[in-house]
Amino acid sequence: MEIFDVSRRTIYNWIGNWDSLGMVGLYNKSGRGRKQTFSLEQKEQIKVGTEKEPRQLKKVSFCCSLVPIRTSAIVKTVQIILKTMNMSWHRMRKGVAKSPSRV
Repeated sequence: MEIFDVSRRTIYNWIGNWDSLGMVGLYNKSGRGRKQTFSLEQKEQIKVGTEKEPRQLKKVSFCCSLVPIRTSAIVKTVQIILKTMNMSWHRMRKGVAKSPSRV
């Protein structure tokens, strides 16, 4: 327990899986972990909406009917989805950029 930093119950499960299935019993089974928040169709809508409105992800989430899905920070979630699609997104700054330093 101390070596792997797991509970006694986990050790019992490992031993039981080893006895019944051998080495295969020690691998993680599919379907473990948190389920995806958005379906593939919704992710495609996010991609298309971002291509139309790249500067306003909040508008993208409203257009793609993602609002009924309860997430605490919908814009941050959309940013994460875009990152998994290898798309970049940067917000527009409202202020004027600093003047370059003169050398």
